[in-house]
Order: sequence, then C-alpha cells, then structure tokens
Amino acid sequence: MNKKILITFAILTVIAFIFGAYVVNLSSKRESNTTVLPIMTTKLVKIDGMTCESCERALAGAAKKIKGVESITASAKDGNAVVKYDLIQTDIEAVMKEIRKTGYRPVSYEDYDERFIKKESTKESNTTMKCGAGKCGASH
Repeated sequence: MNKKILITFAILTVIAFIFGAYVVNLSSKRESNTTVLPIMTTKLVKIDGMTCESCERALAGAAKKIKGVESITASAKDGNAVVKYDLIQTDIEAVMKEIRKTGYRPVSYEDYDERFIKKESTKESNTTMKCGAGKCGASH
C-alpha cells in the first residue's frame, strides 16, 4: 500500500510542477500593461554643407531612419536644423551620426525652445544653388 501512495504522490508532484511551469511561461509571454510615455526634446543643430531646399528635404528624410526622431526641420539659409526626438528611444549623437551619413557636417547642437522666436537671418538665401553634399548633382 505504501508503494501506491508513493507513486501517486510522485505523479501528482510532477503534474503540479508541469502546471506551474506552464503558468509561469504564459505569464512571461504577456505584454506589459505599462505604457512608457515619450520624453520629447528639441535641439538646434548647426550644420555645414547645406545650400538648397533639396538639402533640407534630405535631412527631413534622415529623420525617418532613426527610431524616436519625430522630425528634422532644416534651413539651408540659416545653416541649421531643428531636431525633435524622444530621449528614451534615441540620443542626439545618433541623430548627428545619421546626418553625417547623408553627407552633411553637423558642427554643434544646443537646446532649442520652440517658444523662442527666431531672429531673421542676415544671411542671403542660397536656395537656387546646387547642393554642397552632391545630392543635387553639383560638385563643389
């Protein structure tokens, strides 16, 4: 009789162990209900090499390649770009690296306050010139 009790106990223990492992596995596969909100920031990046609207569009397109970047709004006239991105998903160094891949030279960056009204640039517009990075077919 003791042998039957021991075998039954062993079988029940194995079943309980398998069921427990199954429950733990199911709970680990569930997606978290926690929502991580983005922490958006904006930087003003000084960029050398932009000379036209096509340059501006090339940089706006670079934003699509970087996870977490909402937008890059470039100004060839001012020689800079306003970069909006999520601090959780990327950082400014990754953005600068992607800008370099497009053929432009990011020089520096600083915090940008969208409420700040930009002063009119005293620089003349170069929008009719060919692109310094060779994107428009020109070579400088």
